Amino acid sequence: MTRERFNWILMGLIVGIALAMLGVTASQSADLPTGQALVGARIAQLKKAGGAMQFFGQYDGSDQTAAAAAAKILDDVAADLVSWFPEGSGPGGPGIEKTRALPAIWANFADFEAKAKAMDDAVGLMTVAAASNDVAAIKTAMGEVGKACKACHEAYRGPEEE
Repeated sequence: MTRERFNWILMGLIVGIALAMLGVTASQSADLPTGQALVGARIAQLKKAGGAMQFFGQYDGSDQTAAAAAAKILDDVAADLVSWFPEGSGPGGPGIEKTRALPAIWANFADFEAKAKAMDDAVGLMTVAAASNDVAAIKTAMGEVGKACKACHEAYRGPEEE
């Protein structure tokens, strides 16, 4: 295992531990925090997915276990994505001081859900490709996941504030 791959796995573990310490998991949407803590938790989840995508961007087929773990991260995030955006968790919501989530999410929630489903479907392809350790299929699936992420980001994520 390369040092860089080890660092990505370690980063995922650290984020997971931090979320566990906050008492937040993607599968416990009823127990989601509120206000800015919710924004921070959903950012952490989405960064985990970004880390998994970076892993796949450099993946050479040498560690199927790591590929399956990265696909599982993507699958968990995609499955619970909509639950991380409850009504009132956007700009101006109670306790929300800063978020890149645009009000258009809640104004067009059906479209947001459709985009989240497209991501979930693309991640399904990634999970299958990672399970078979098919590098060509992983790269193809990565393109589909990337398109799904981009579609949502372009419509529903505001610019990064400095």
